[in-house]
Amino acid sequence: MEIIAVIGCGAMGRGIVKNLVKSGYRVYIYDASEAAVRYCEELGAIPNASSYQAAQQAELVITSLPGPEIVNNVMLGAEGVFAALKPGSFVLDMSTIDPKTAQNLYESAKGQQVHFYDCPLSGGPKGADEGKLTIMVGGDEVHVSAFRPVLDSIGENIFLLGPSGSGQVAKLCHNMLVAVIKAGLGEAMTVGEKAGLSRGQLAEVLQSGSAHNRVLDVFGDNILKNEYENVLFSLAHMSKDIHLYTETADYYQADSPLGQMVSGMYQEALKDGKGNLDSSAICDSGSKIIT
Repeated sequence: MEIIAVIGCGAMGRGIVKNLVKSGYRVYIYDASEAAVRYCEELGAIPNASSYQAAQQAELVITSLPGPEIVNNVMLGAEGVFAALKPGSFVLDMSTIDPKTAQNLYESAKGQQVHFYDCPLSGGPKGADEGKLTIMVGGDEVHVSAFRPVLDSIGENIFLLGPSGSGQVAKLCHNMLVAVIKAGLGEAMTVGEKAGLSRGQLAEVLQSGSAHNRVLDVFGDNILKNEYENVLFSLAHMSKDIHLYTETADYYQADSPLGQMVSGMYQEALKDGKGNLDSSAICDSGSKIIT
């Protein structure tokens, strides 16, 4: 497997492209953003006029897209990725979507003799750039060995989790916990500041005790400065993911009181105009606490 198409070359996709090219793959790309395409072209990727055209030339397609609706639009229909691919080809969707959509796409791909896997990511743009992503894989395990080298070229921790949709369930559960931790940090930092502690003092205590968390390691610079223009993962995207988490909980008939609560907090932050800030802006000392 030497020829790969990457559709979606944004913050995550460009790191994926970089490491695929570095690993010796021939990489065709498509993105609606001309700037994203130019950036990846400079890395050695080959631009295409559409996702259909990029997929036509590939044995395996990786997609990194904003959400379920656009993933459906890119995959399905006469000009969709599934229609463009030869039988026996692979699609690894590295977007964050809901498991129901992933399962439906798996069935649609199967009808066209294409192997579809949900492969959402963790590690952010930095992890993508360094080829150190965590990849959560849902789909038929029997075929994974065929594309495992592709995963290894962009990821450091690969988890084969079960049937279609399993990767998305893991990713949404992961992001729900990240969202809850960020909201908790925001409240704790605000209370600490009101009582006279600096954010730095409190963070040092937290990271030395049982409350130690990687969220503060990754997003700490934003949180400690109480400045959120440095976007590692946008608040709008986190809000979308937590909404998908609550929908997934409903789909599986599971209670999600914490998910519902934190989803409300992120929705309120969106209304306050913080969608384009980093998701750690939920820790803004001016944020409202929603109960």
